[in-house]
This record gives sequence, structure tokens and C-alpha cells, in this order.
Amino acid sequence: MTADPTRQPETAADRGPRVLIAAAGTGGHVFPGLALARTLKELEPGSVVRFAGTSRGIENQAVPAAGFPLDLLPILPLSRRLSVESVLSPLAAVAGAAAALRLLRRHRIEVVAGMGGYVTLPVAVAARIAGVPVVLHEQNAIPGIANRLAARFARAVALGVADAAEAFKTVRTITVGNPVRPELARLDRNRLRELGQKELGLDPERATLFAFGGSQGARRLNEALIEATPHWTRPERIQILHACGRRDESEVRDAWGRAAPASRGLHVRIEPFVERMDLAYAASDLALSRAGAMTMAELTAAGVPAIVVPLPHATADHQAGNARAVAAGGGAVVIRNDDLTGERLAKVAGPLLDDPERLAKMSLAMASLAFPAAARELAALVLEAAGRGPRESFLAVASPDVDREGTGWFEAVRSTVGPQVSKRVDRRSRRLEAYPPIEREHEVGAAIDLEQPPREPAVKPPAPEASPRETEAPEASAHESEAPESEAPESEAPSAEPGPAAADPETDPPESEQRGSR
Repeated sequence: MTADPTRQPETAADRGPRVLIAAAGTGGHVFPGLALARTLKELEPGSVVRFAGTSRGIENQAVPAAGFPLDLLPILPLSRRLSVESVLSPLAAVAGAAAALRLLRRHRIEVVAGMGGYVTLPVAVAARIAGVPVVLHEQNAIPGIANRLAARFARAVALGVADAAEAFKTVRTITVGNPVRPELARLDRNRLRELGQKELGLDPERATLFAFGGSQGARRLNEALIEATPHWTRPERIQILHACGRRDESEVRDAWGRAAPASRGLHVRIEPFVERMDLAYAASDLALSRAGAMTMAELTAAGVPAIVVPLPHATADHQAGNARAVAAGGGAVVIRNDDLTGERLAKVAGPLLDDPERLAKMSLAMASLAFPAAARELAALVLEAAGRGPRESFLAVASPDVDREGTGWFEAVRSTVGPQVSKRVDRRSRRLEAYPPIEREHEVGAAIDLEQPPREPAVKPPAPEASPRETEAPEASAHESEAPESEAPESEAPSAEPGPAAADPETDPPESEQRGSR
């Protein structure tokens, strides 16, 4: 029998569980998947982890930069609108499922982890045909159509928000939360506050509003923030840290110049992106942001009170569901996008910034909603499905300390040379590989085609232990860019660096994807 030339020889390091993570499209799906992959490698060093994605999403940059193999599948988004894609997507889904089935068999995959988004459903179908167990992760309070359909093939669904359980009544659900970087899961805001103020050029005597919209900014938030300039009742008591995004930086700086905040006593610090989100959260008293799942996960992990403005074009209005969840807990105030004006923003934010006692209560409420061990609980569930033991045994494993220099995409590490990653596409399988893999380092002088990513994204799986919140149901039978009002795509990620270098995990898909499947 002829050996398969696409299959690499097995080594001792390959004897751990073989896991395929289906994550594509936006950072809200891809970055939690990367957090899961890192944690699987921590809990089971011999794990062989690879990703399934498409040629059109952020995974093409983020996954290879993190050192994991990425297999490209011929899948299109499931659009809810009549378009060429909506006609072709069912055919592409069939082709994608066939390609995924070949992938599962070629690499002898033992368990599939679906992170939502349009790539999850075909991979879950293929896994069902191949007899491979599936574990899903739903980040939002209102699940996307892909996870809703894929749930019938899943052994369990891990929830980022407990409210999503209502959509998965025929499958076992466990609320584990959404993974965030370890430096945020363990963030001591009081300890880092002085350092954050110094590094970001903030006045320690003023209350700080931290406004951000993600790697590309949030245009409506930027506009409202600047429009609020004449409406602050006590501008001399506050300051604004404005992470406006690279896309709109020039326009935002010009607009702030015309608003002349300094003449009114208002201190404004403009940053196109913030690499050290831990310092920004520590230095701020109140945040202004969208309500993406990963944004909410970071704000709750850091215990930062917030004014949240849900993205109006989010699929199934899932951001509104996320916002309601944190508002109900007492950690945030919600303003509808259509109601957001400069005057309204100042009217809501001003009294909060002037009331430290209320902000302290909101901070405690926000922190009470956090899941600091989300990545570990999700990884334990995946390993359990792979037959490697009960998940409780993995949750009992001691948590490693955070290695800021060695966390790869979880931390933006500046270097004169930068991480070297080579990519190779197998023409037969259309498999995109990143070499060297995560457990090896690049050897200087190696004869390979080197490509240096702009920077490395920043999120590592948290490690503190936490008891999962679980509900049982009978086993089932056999988704940061916004484009409303002709705007350019807008990201909802908490950080503000585009591409794999983004310090935060989630981005809004284009409007066509927002109205389609997550």
C-alpha cells in the first residue's frame, strides 16, 4: 500500500489527541479558537492541533502567525440576503463538508471544536459522518445560525454567555465564558493604575473615559465622542483616552482639533491603537465600546464599568443580547446606536465619572460576570470528548505562570527581527501550513521562504480554575467590520491593531456577513 505523501510521519510528540478547530471569518471566532489551542497544548503537550478555515478571513494571518497549521476549505458565508453568495453557499457547503471529511480522515482527527461561524457547520457534518465527536463554543448571548444547526451533531455546547442556553435545549450545555488573555484574567487594576497612567500620558487627578472600537475603530463612537466636547458639565475633572483606530486616525485628529477640547479644560489623549490593553483598562474609570462578545469578556475580566453601544447590524442583533447581559448584572449602561449623540453621551457618562462610589459598585458587578478560566474549561471539555479523561481532571491541573515574552499572539512583543513564519500551500489539498509549528522555534539561516507578520496578536488562555456552570440535556440524535450608512468596515475588538497583531480578539464582519451566518 502506497504511503500518503500528504501525511507526515508520526513522532512521539504526535501521540496526544488530534484536534481540529473550525474557526473562520472574524476575530470573535478565531481568537477564542487560538486561546483554546494554546490551552490544549498546556494541558496535553503532545496534542496535535490544527485549524480549518477559509481563504477570506482573519485566520489566514492569525493562525499561521501563532504557529498552527491551517487547512483551507471551499466554504462561503450563509447570507440571509439574496445574492450570488446566498445561491452558491449551499453548493459550497457540500463541497466544504466533503473536503472536511477528507481532512478528518487524512489527519486521523479525534475531536472537532467548532467556534461558530460559517465554517463550523460543514465541518460538524463531516465529523458526524466520520464518527468524530464535536464540541461547539458559542460566544454570544444570541447564537448564530451555524451553531444552531451544528448543535444537532454536537456532544456538548460550551457557552460564553449563559443566556444562550435557551437556543440549545436538545444538547448538553456548559457555561464556560469567553477566553481572554491571562494578563487580563488576572488583572489587578489598582496595582497597575499608576503605571498605566504614566505610560499613556494621563493625569492621575482626573477621571478617565476610555473609548475604543477595535482595530479599525468605531466611526459612530468616534463622532459622538467628539460631538460631546461642548456638553461636559465639568470638563476640567475628566480626561478621554481615545483609541480611534488607524483607519480614521487622521480624520479624528482633525475633528478633535476643530472641537478644541483644551480650550474647555478637557484633556484628550488620542491613540490609533493600544497594545497594552491591560494598562489602558487599569488606568481607566469607565469604558465606551461596542458590545462584541470578546469586548464584553475583556471588560468583565478586568472589572471595568462601561457604556456599551451595540452594533446595529450585528447578526440576529447578538450584540444587543450581549449588552443586556452585562447591563442586567449592573456593570454597564446601554445606549442604542440610533440614540447615540454627543449630548446624550455626555449626559450619561458625566455623572458616572463624577461618582466614584457608583463606579466602584459597577466595577464589582462587572467582575462578578467574568470567567477567568474560560479557556481551560473549554479545553477540558474538548479533551473529555476526545476520550482523554473527565474534564474535572484537567481543571485540577496546576495553572502555569504567564510568560509575557513567550505567549506568541497572546502578547504583542516588539522585536528588531520579529517572529519568522514561513507558509506553504499544498496544491493537492489546498492546505496552508505554517512552519515551524508552535512547539519549534525558527532556526536562523534555514532554507525556507520567510514571511514576517506585522505583529503578533495578543491573547493567551487564562489559567485560574473555576467551577463551570452546567446544565444537562438529553444527548442529541444522530461567526474584530461594521458598514452602516456606507461606512467602511468597523471592528469591535477591544484592541486597536489590525491583522494578527491586534491586541484584541474580535472584529465585526462586513455588513454582508453581519446579516449572514455566524
